[in-house]
Order: sequence, then structure tokens, then C-alpha cells
Amino acid sequence: MENNVYIYGLKCPEKGILRYVGKSKNPKSRYSAHLSHTKAKRYDNIHLYRWIAKLLRNNLKPELVILDTCSNENWKEKEKEWITKIGLDNLLNMNEGGIQPPDCTGRLWSQEYKNKMSEQRRGKPLWIDTPHPMLGKFGEDNPNYGQKRSKEFCERMRKHALKNNGMKGKKLPKERIEQMIEINSKPVALINNDGDIIKEYKSQKQATIELGLTAGAVTRVCKGEYKQTKGYKFKYL
Repeated sequence: MENNVYIYGLKCPEKGILRYVGKSKNPKSRYSAHLSHTKAKRYDNIHLYRWIAKLLRNNLKPELVILDTCSNENWKEKEKEWITKIGLDNLLNMNEGGIQPPDCTGRLWSQEYKNKMSEQRRGKPLWIDTPHPMLGKFGEDNPNYGQKRSKEFCERMRKHALKNNGMKGKKLPKERIEQMIEINSKPVALINNDGDIIKEYKSQKQATIELGLTAGAVTRVCKGEYKQTKGYKFKYL
């Protein structure tokens, strides 16, 4: 029936246990959306999509299971019942269920908002590779298709970007710099000829300083560009 709402589950193909419970009027379409959103990295539930991504990397997919059929009036209670039955701690759901996502279908913008957007766009050049904001046309149908931006316009945009750069002339605090270095650093290990780990380092820089090596040499060894540097061999952890 058209008014049917299905309570579905995503089952782990390896362990045979349910990992997620949801509701949908079209479970097959919702299942496809889970997979496509994972591939496109559109995360609204990071734990669920990390699990699906791990399965996909192993050439596996979650199994779609229809748990129950209900009406549009009582699906919230049914979804809560199933999540409670399985246990929220055993699932990748973010809440106990029964929460209706906001529906923006057919949303109408207020005239005030339309006027505001119109004022922001008025007099500004349009990008060639985007549709016309009023005509919604791409490619050769776009009035700006094939037009080249003048050098004056490019220079004006460059100055505008520099003028509105909030970080211009500012220096990051030492704590922030160290934090960024730590986030972007890759731990490495000093190894012997058999590949056994002799010592671990938090970053290539730490190994470089401690062993007195040339800057960048540790990275090149880890990437395979060098076999060794001053007799030392490294690999990424």
C-alpha cells in the first residue's frame, strides 16, 4: 500500500547481526542512498558510514532486512520498539528513534529573502561554468558562455580577496602551529634490514632532528624514493 512505512535494518554480512535500524516508505531506495552517500562522503551519521565504507573496501555490502510494516501514524513507536529491542548500544543509530527529519520539499522563500539575494547578485559578474541564476541554463545556453574575464577584473578580484582575508598580517600562536604540525604529522619507525622496528617517532621531523639527518630525507625513504639515508631506514606507521 502507498501509505505503508517500513522499518528496515542493515545487517552485517560478516557477523549476521543488525547494525542499524531506520524507517522508509521505499527501503530499497533508502538502501541505495546509504551506499551512494558513503561513496560521496556525505555524512550525517559518521559511525554508520564508516562501517559501510569499511564493508565496501572489503567488497562487501550491508544486508537490507525488512523488520516491520506500519502506517504513517505509528511508525515512530515501531521504530523505537525495534531500537529498544535490539539495544541502542548494539546499533550505530545516533538516537532512540522516532525522530522525523525536517521536510524542505516545496519550501517557499519569503519575498524579503528573495529581495536580499537579488541585491547581493546585482551588478556582479556571473561565472561561466555555472547556470544563469534566473534562466538556469548551462553551457552554450548561458549568456556568459565563452566570455573571458578581463585582466582588470581578475586584478580587482585578487585585491578584493586580499583585502577581505581575515588572516592577512596575523601570526598564528605557537600553540596553534604546534597543534597543526601534530595533526598533519605522520608517525614513522626506524627499522633494520629485516624490517623490524627499532624505534618509533611521532613525526619525520622528530626523527630528522634526533638523528641529525637532512630535511626531507626521512620522508623520501618512507615513500621509497631513497633506500636509506646515512645508513638509516624508515617506514610509515
